Amino acid sequence: MKLRSLLMVGALLLGGCAVNPYGGTQAPVSEPDAPVVQPDKPVTKPDSGAPLPKPVAPTGLALAMADAFVQAPEVRELAQTGQPVLLLTPPQNGTGEPVDTRAMAAAMSKRIQSKSGFRFVDPAQVAAITGQLEYQQGRMNPASLVRLGRQTGAGYMLYGDLVAEGSRYRLSMTLMELRSGELLWSGSRSASH
Repeated sequence: MKLRSLLMVGALLLGGCAVNPYGGTQAPVSEPDAPVVQPDKPVTKPDSGAPLPKPVAPTGLALAMADAFVQAPEVRELAQTGQPVLLLTPPQNGTGEPVDTRAMAAAMSKRIQSKSGFRFVDPAQVAAITGQLEYQQGRMNPASLVRLGRQTGAGYMLYGDLVAEGSRYRLSMTLMELRSGELLWSGSRSASH
């Protein structure tokens, strides 16, 4: 008896879900009163002024930083000890502008390679590991960067940030030995926007 009552109540509840809340009639559809007519002259977009220039990465600033890095006595001494492997991370963009700092890192990498004995970690490998770490942690932090350097086989890491100070950019970079965490060199350069 109980089972029968439960089945009846269940059937009523489920049957209530089958009711169409919009009713059984279709929405009325009618033809427009007048046909749609195209305008006589073409419609033009309003003049929004001159297009805004795309921000360009300050590669001149990056090259000046690379030159300062290569000419530093502690860096020259390090480069003479063999062919140290360097992890160069793109500077963190703190300008509030959409500046692609990867172009800056690429320019620095080429300049440093041409003027010193440093070898670099493969940028594709760095990008893959960086993407994974950012996915896992939300954003890169110094400990993540050290772990990244060790995973790629680098002995040293060059990292920094780009900030806007009024009408100027300031690029600061630091060289760290990954095994000990010792900061070996630090430099800063600035240039107009």
